[in-house]
Amino acid sequence: MTNCISKVLAPQGLDGCICMPPSKRVQELRHEPVMWSNVLVDAPIVYSLLERRLLYRLTLEVKHRFTEKNLGAPESWKDLYFQLTDADLGLIGGRTNVLQTYEALSEIGKKFITVSFKNEKSETVIGNVHWVDTFFYNTETGMYDVRVSPEIMPYLINLSKQFTSFDVATAMMMSSKFGQKFYELCCQFSGDFRFTDTTGNVYKKNVVPLDMDYLRRIFDLDEKKDPRTGKVLSKGKYKNFNDVRRRVIEPAQQELNQLYLEGRSNVWFDYTEGDRVGRRIKNLYLFVYTKDNPKAENCRIWQQGDAPLCPLETVVVDSVKDRRAVMAETWRQCSADELETVFGALLKRYLKADEAGHYLRTIKALGGNRRDLYLQAIQAINDKEAQPKFAAATMAYKRKSIIQYVFQENLKEYGWHMTPPKTATSRRSMAGCRL
Repeated sequence: MTNCISKVLAPQGLDGCICMPPSKRVQELRHEPVMWSNVLVDAPIVYSLLERRLLYRLTLEVKHRFTEKNLGAPESWKDLYFQLTDADLGLIGGRTNVLQTYEALSEIGKKFITVSFKNEKSETVIGNVHWVDTFFYNTETGMYDVRVSPEIMPYLINLSKQFTSFDVATAMMMSSKFGQKFYELCCQFSGDFRFTDTTGNVYKKNVVPLDMDYLRRIFDLDEKKDPRTGKVLSKGKYKNFNDVRRRVIEPAQQELNQLYLEGRSNVWFDYTEGDRVGRRIKNLYLFVYTKDNPKAENCRIWQQGDAPLCPLETVVVDSVKDRRAVMAETWRQCSADELETVFGALLKRYLKADEAGHYLRTIKALGGNRRDLYLQAIQAINDKEAQPKFAAATMAYKRKSIIQYVFQENLKEYGWHMTPPKTATSRRSMAGCRL
């Protein structure tokens, strides 16, 4: 089996990363589902790779002892003790990493996970909860006694709503804490999940917009302060989105995709950048794919030249008849900013970066109903793409066709057109564009 880990991560790569083949890490661990409250899934990462694997294993033990027997919250703390051996630690962290896993186990009890909830008066309460509150090591028997904190139990048992089910073996295969978190998120938004925003936009099945502020929070990338004192608890990291993409998103994406292709994961994800505020990316669109809801075209990660990923439901038009009349219906749920994203992706497929920038600036400079302008420009490109000659042509021909015909001639059908950028000066001015 190809070692997907070595392709994605260097030995001193991402935080909390230990590079070892998945087959050696979990070859004895059974694939079976466990459940976490979404409070745990949405909580910021505070645990390392090995610590989180230990939490997965403890969740499995809780499942077997309490959930399967429907015992509810235990009355005695004694019932919350679990015993582990070096063999268990080797299964969790790798046989050559028993001491590292032991150290991770001893560190878990020192860390809090932050939770928030509404009390009976609808007041927001922020709290810190331990996963493990007691840890003993028997020097004679070599056994480890771990006591799960009773405060964490409501997030693990008797879950009837707002929970995420995931495969414990797959979760333990992930080679970084960021990959673990993305796997949990993918499982949270799989199944029959369908997101509808406050404006009524209906997204495709298993597609969810992730606000960058939310993503940075749950991946523990921002500076953290004590809510009471304001004291800085930890510094922020990866402030530039390119660093987030390179260090957090894409390694997890590549690993999950590879595990999916190998039949070791039931989910993987693709993504596209969403809205912008100035140069800042406001949100991402996460496309979660499963065996029951696979990617239509192929199972590979989106590449330059592929059809743009559109998060919203669209209406498929089978005939070119009355195309302009149904065009608004096809993209009816997209805002102007969302259509700008689609138009930008189409431009980047065929044009150089400075040329794409020219046409994006052109439409913004025209003013008026930007949404209609984007719709018409997108439709003009789609019409050209439907032509067999265009589809079979070289990239050079396609670029020339888009610049000289689509934007200069085809758009005249809608009463306006855009002239190509000729010089740096003409690209900055919008003199050649007219309605």
